[in-house]
Amino acid sequence: MPPVKKMKSNSGWADLNLDFSTDEVEQIKLNDCKKIIKRTSASTVVNINNEFESVFKKRNKQGNSLATLLEACDPTEPSHLSVSKRKQNELSDWLYQQKIQAGKPRILILSGPSGCGKTVTLKVLAKENNFEVIEWITPSDSGIYENYTVSKQADKFLEFLIRTTRYNSVLENDRSSRRLLLVKDIPNVYFFNKDSFHQLLIDYLELGREPLVFICPDSEGSRVQFSLFPTDIIEKFNIDIINVNATTSTAMKNMLKRVSTILNDKGGHLLNITQHSIDEVLSNGIGDVRSTLLNIIFTSLKVPVDNKLKSDCGLRGESLGLLHGIGRVINPKRIYDGKLWKFSHDPDEIAAYFQSQASIFLHFLHENYLNTMGKIEQVDYCSDIMSLSDTISTEWRDPNLLKVNLSLCIRGAMVLNENPVTQWNPVRKPKSIEFKSQRDLGVAEERWYKSIIRPKPSQEQNNLDNSIEIVDD
Repeated sequence: MPPVKKMKSNSGWADLNLDFSTDEVEQIKLNDCKKIIKRTSASTVVNINNEFESVFKKRNKQGNSLATLLEACDPTEPSHLSVSKRKQNELSDWLYQQKIQAGKPRILILSGPSGCGKTVTLKVLAKENNFEVIEWITPSDSGIYENYTVSKQADKFLEFLIRTTRYNSVLENDRSSRRLLLVKDIPNVYFFNKDSFHQLLIDYLELGREPLVFICPDSEGSRVQFSLFPTDIIEKFNIDIINVNATTSTAMKNMLKRVSTILNDKGGHLLNITQHSIDEVLSNGIGDVRSTLLNIIFTSLKVPVDNKLKSDCGLRGESLGLLHGIGRVINPKRIYDGKLWKFSHDPDEIAAYFQSQASIFLHFLHENYLNTMGKIEQVDYCSDIMSLSDTISTEWRDPNLLKVNLSLCIRGAMVLNENPVTQWNPVRKPKSIEFKSQRDLGVAEERWYKSIIRPKPSQEQNNLDNSIEIVDD
């Protein structure tokens, strides 16, 4: 029996698996309709129209969002591309060959640095050659639908390749254009089962009809090419490879010149791109068009300047080392104001510096807190705090508890040490007692297992064995 579907009502969860008679349902519908008709009036109709107008106005205002600006900057002609002319010609020739050889699928690997314009170049040149680019977007690993069936990621990918290449879409307007399959993200399941991926390529070359392009960034290119596209597979399936170089500074400058005009025109109320900001972004460029475009947008945003923030933006934040932090805890300095006092260094700020290495900081504090305490009463209370800290440290399931433990230990050691002993006390490294105890326990456990598996023979058994050997001789 399938599970019961439920819906959320105002009073709580309503069960839909109830047995209503037809008459009761009809009566409920009539009552609801009467209530709706009574509430409806001319004023509500006017309010609805006003709401629709406000929604459309909001949508028009959202037209100048960041996504819209980036979409306006997309190149539409080959002259707008930042890829070199030679690589454009190579890709155009490959697309032209696929256009001539209709019905014969070919595979292309388009590799290059991240952000150099591989995908945009392919889409622009494909449009020039009358190709419709259909891109594969990796879904979640498994999806549960209304009929409670589970589909695997590999099955979805195979279905995408076969259906896209063999069946036309109902929504297509231009049936004369051919389709080009684009895969930027290969499903992870094939990295663990390479044979199934190679079998997928065989099936596609037999059943497919359209060209297939895999885009491999350099950061992942070695993994993809050596794992899924080794040399023997490339030669076996006659796979073509086009490597796109990083964008040159001249091409990047031309791209920014074209983009700055578009952004100032369509997003002038948000941006103010100047030649100074362009030169600043170009000086930090690394051949990544995507990163450069985002940098020029963020550096040119019209943000109200706060004088206080502007004066502090050039200051460098304090970098607190481990030994320096231990010194501040075991030698706390106080600032007195009459009968009141406060620490010159806030304990919570010290704890915030070492949240990522809290256990190491606590080990150092355990080793060095006795060096600066002059009274046994202080040592007594502080040792209780350290013992409590050790107990809290054993609870590893809550990461926030470790942060609270660090703050408690630091604050307790600083408050109790009212008059630190002033002498040369270098910070000592904690002893590796934990590792030594683990090693000793391991040796003891190994000896215990050996005593069970291979027990030592008794002295009488040894004498008997020796006498048997003598008789045999």
